[in-house]
Amino acid sequence: MNGIDENTIVVQIKSLMVYEFLNEYNKLEYLIREIFERNIHSLPTNVIQQLYFFYGGRIGSYIDTEGETVRLTSVKYKENDVFKELTVNQIIKIFKKNPCLDAFNFEIQSIQRAGVTFTFFDCVIRIINMRNILAHEIVNIFFKDKDLIELLSLDQLELQKFEMLRNYDICKMDNMTRYIASNIVYMRRMMIQLNSLK
Repeated sequence: MNGIDENTIVVQIKSLMVYEFLNEYNKLEYLIREIFERNIHSLPTNVIQQLYFFYGGRIGSYIDTEGETVRLTSVKYKENDVFKELTVNQIIKIFKKNPCLDAFNFEIQSIQRAGVTFTFFDCVIRIINMRNILAHEIVNIFFKDKDLIELLSLDQLELQKFEMLRNYDICKMDNMTRYIASNIVYMRRMMIQLNSLK
């Protein structure tokens, strides 16, 4: 990319990776919710009861400025409700504690370290942590280990398919962009596994 300074290229690569991460995250979130909703009726009674408990716990207060009051949000019971108001984070944490949904009980093999695996639950929690950071900060991004599944080397990232980066030198990625790209690779692996169970 002639005529463009290196800092601009670094920012462009980061921008493309943030977009790609959010796009892949949306696909993963949809897939997790789809599998969860499809399997609700086969869950054990104690897990269903826990889901209703958490679902009812969403009642909270809010300020009605026009009415100058504090009000409670209401939650209505629907017989065929599939807990659409539960977040993916809540769903994952419930099934991490109660691993009764076989579709979520798998591990992902480390790309760089033989014999090392990561549970699906831990991977998703780290992905959600990263997504939450990206929802609030995209310029001065700083991730911690709790936001990353595994930091892949630049050599490993060059082997991955990032169509948006085909005209860029991946070696120009800064460290935080490598965190994002590494998690994208693992998100894709999780989605392959989840789709194979559909």
